[in-house]
Amino acid sequence: MVGYLHRVGASTPVLGGEPERYYELAAEDANAVPGEVDPSWTRRGGQPHSVPLLPAAPAGSDDDEAHTIVRIMLEDVATSPVGPDEREAWQRVLASLDSLPVGYRTDLGRFLLDALAAVAGTEAGTTACRMRTFVAGPDRDQLGFAVCSALTDLSRAAFSAWLRLRHHERGESAERVRLTSVGVLLTPRTDGYREWDTTVVAVNGGPELTDEELQTYRDLFNAPGSLGNAGTRPSS
Repeated sequence: MVGYLHRVGASTPVLGGEPERYYELAAEDANAVPGEVDPSWTRRGGQPHSVPLLPAAPAGSDDDEAHTIVRIMLEDVATSPVGPDEREAWQRVLASLDSLPVGYRTDLGRFLLDALAAVAGTEAGTTACRMRTFVAGPDRDQLGFAVCSALTDLSRAAFSAWLRLRHHERGESAERVRLTSVGVLLTPRTDGYREWDTTVVAVNGGPELTDEELQTYRDLFNAPGSLGNAGTRPSS
């Protein structure tokens, strides 16, 4: 919404004409040439996709269930209890997650739903995870989403390590001082109170990985069939 207001701020408002202006901009987006994508995704087997920032169809019309889980996830983040000193930073995290274009939310929501179903039957004593990264243009935050079978010290550590690795890889072709990566982890619950827990991690600037950590994380997450080789979606 804020991006849209900035976009139309220079135009002359016409009372009652907002729907027409919106669909004119949506048509421009539909015909626009895709912008430059971050080169880091090609090294990670990413799949290029391009969607209009302003969709012509109503949000969720193609998959209401997928959009619903994304909305609930964002509400989890928005309503998380934080201290007064953390509110501004938390608002930036929420704004970063909410910056994912509507056209990608069906893909994200379906990934989350399928991943939650896939990890539900994981054997006791083992941990299963599904992970996906959305990489946008050079001025956009990198977003990572993961689903693990349980919320444990191991799954928290693995999720944090995966996000730090993706942040490092993005930083190899970007200005790290301005680089931000935000990740969300969903883990199913079985107590009936709610369906899952939501965990958020944000990384700014350089991740400061040692050579040993970098090699360990690459072996764990980048090898074919590895824990974190579950897909990258660059957005533009």
